[in-house]
Amino acid sequence: MTSPVLPAVFLAKVVQTAGDRAASWDAVADVLSPPDAALVERLRSGALTEVWRQGSSWLGDDVHVLTADLMSLDVYSRAASRRDPADDLADLLADHESLVARDAGVVAPVRDLAALCREEAIAWAQGDPVHAKSLRVAQHDLVSSRLVPALPELGGRLVRDARANVWRVLGRLVLAILSADTGKDFRRAVLGAAADRAGRRPDSTTD
Repeated sequence: MTSPVLPAVFLAKVVQTAGDRAASWDAVADVLSPPDAALVERLRSGALTEVWRQGSSWLGDDVHVLTADLMSLDVYSRAASRRDPADDLADLLADHESLVARDAGVVAPVRDLAALCREEAIAWAQGDPVHAKSLRVAQHDLVSSRLVPALPELGGRLVRDARANVWRVLGRLVLAILSADTGKDFRRAVLGAAADRAGRRPDSTTD
């Protein structure tokens, strides 16, 4: 039985959406992995911020959930010339060790989710909607079983307890990306009224 021919505009949109989600989740995995000089450079240059910004078009009117925090990362990048990269790395390492490392096991399923998103994009591009939809179901199951039990607590811990402001911003982004992907407002559930304040204005993220 052959699959129906799908409209080109629809195919382009779902391929783009799956690819954007893959890039976004890969960036989350990069942030939650032990920090190194390469991550510092991507934050300082704004390259990591652009991955999330360029990959957020599929959110449509909901893109506002990322806007303020991406602007905060822009501030961090613009102020990079006034900071030593070694100091930035030390700040990232300190909070990672105390707040993120205990949940190191979540990085692998985040990577797996990104890989499933890429496979979905390929399936759509090859005109195989049945396989693409089965991959979407697998993504939902992975998010529900592995990410939802871990990322809200981790993101909230970063927002509340991180010493480096950039980690607090990254914690909010983790919550926002999970919220956007699931349709459930984990930012509000975890942060309460603070989620509204954070969404209205960017932080001065220069530390």
